[in-house]
Amino acid sequence: MWVLGAGALALFCYVDALAVLAIGDWISDVGPPLLYGSPAAFLAGSIAYAVHDAWRRREERDAGR
Repeated sequence: MWVLGAGALALFCYVDALAVLAIGDWISDVGPPLLYGSPAAFLAGSIAYAVHDAWRRREERDAGR
């Protein structure tokens, strides 16, 4: 469940940054970045948390030896 939360947080940050760029008129067409970047941001956040969690568990397991 935490992996989904990490993915959702990354997605929220991506969409928020994209909205700021669109409101500031730095980008005019938000369709393609929103369509293709949103799933990529969600997956990146999910994968980053999963890797971090696996690393932490390995370190805890090695410390217990």
